[in-house]
Amino acid sequence: MPKTAFIVKKRDFLEISIACKKKISEYSELDKTKTYKAWAEVKIKTEVSNDNDEMKTFDYTFDYVLSAVDRKKVSDISSLLSLSPDIIKKTAEKNGYTIASRDAEYWIDDFPADPLIIIEVMTSSTSCGDKKKRTQIAMACEDAILNGMKHNAPGINYRQVWARMVSQLIVKSQVALAWNGSAIWLVQDVLADYISKSTALVLSEYLAERLDEVNILAVSYGEKIKNKIGEPIELSETELFSGAISGSAAGDKIKGFIDIIKIGAPPPKTQIWKSLLNKQPLGMWRLE
Repeated sequence: MPKTAFIVKKRDFLEISIACKKKISEYSELDKTKTYKAWAEVKIKTEVSNDNDEMKTFDYTFDYVLSAVDRKKVSDISSLLSLSPDIIKKTAEKNGYTIASRDAEYWIDDFPADPLIIIEVMTSSTSCGDKKKRTQIAMACEDAILNGMKHNAPGINYRQVWARMVSQLIVKSQVALAWNGSAIWLVQDVLADYISKSTALVLSEYLAERLDEVNILAVSYGEKIKNKIGEPIELSETELFSGAISGSAAGDKIKGFIDIIKIGAPPPKTQIWKSLLNKQPLGMWRLE
């Protein structure tokens, strides 16, 4: 199966990739008879106390939040959010919510409601490229124009993308569970391969048909990569990898998505000696 090189921009992803939208709906078991809304770049910055009454900061932005909608009284929303009814009404009007008056009370007819789905899209950044090999972006574009699409190009910066993902994967999955919702991570198939090859997490062991505590939806072009140049290429092939955060005991080993932050296997110590031998030292470190 051909591997994807890039994924579409975050704000356009759910609109362009129909196949992914369909799979998200299926795996989330969304009711087709109900209405859902999506929000982009939803930021939460707040302080909360843990079980030991210690104050912790939560400062994250969600790529997308998908939720059902329900009719709710403004007075009830006011109590829920600890905001005045006037502020609730003005904010709702500003952001395009549907407000109605019934029995001398104001209602919001499309207020967010369960189920709540967090969707994270891991767009891939490129490596800086090599000037000598003409793999920098500007050079690649220049060569493509001058040489009839014959050019070299930078690769995907796997480590950078993985680092951004792993720093949030567990936290956002945990908060989705705390809200009785789900978090789904959309990644490229090449990134899924990299995770399996470079960490203790082997994604093939978590191939699933239903959502769990952590959910990664890997996408690719499939055979459609063979479309003629100029035609839109749909990201149609998907695989769902789901499992528990910490896993369960299997002999002496705990298996779960926490393995994504663990090393796949340590290299032999001879590798560090070889690397040091091949690099000039900064100098002597003398103790005084």
